[in-house]
Amino acid sequence: MPQSSEDSDALAERVVVLPKALHARPAGQLARLAGRHKETTIQLVAGEKKANARGVLAVMAMGAVAGTEVTVTVTGPDADAVADEAAGILTAAEG
Repeated sequence: MPQSSEDSDALAERVVVLPKALHARPAGQLARLAGRHKETTIQLVAGEKKANARGVLAVMAMGAVAGTEVTVTVTGPDADAVADEAAGILTAAEG
């Protein structure tokens, strides 16, 4: 199998605890991150709610507040780096 096919199957997961509510700015940053990595899927799970990071409104509709544990699952090329960046967005001190 070519290397690029193997990379497209990469999977990375990060679990973060939100320091504050997940609002429009970080949701938008996640959507832009997803847009830069078109072959990658970024899925967020908080409790029973799930959202694809490409959808700002879907991410905001999760209603995740400070202290919520969010699991970020990334599949596709550069999954580890994208997962790290997504986790960084969610845990950033500035909103």
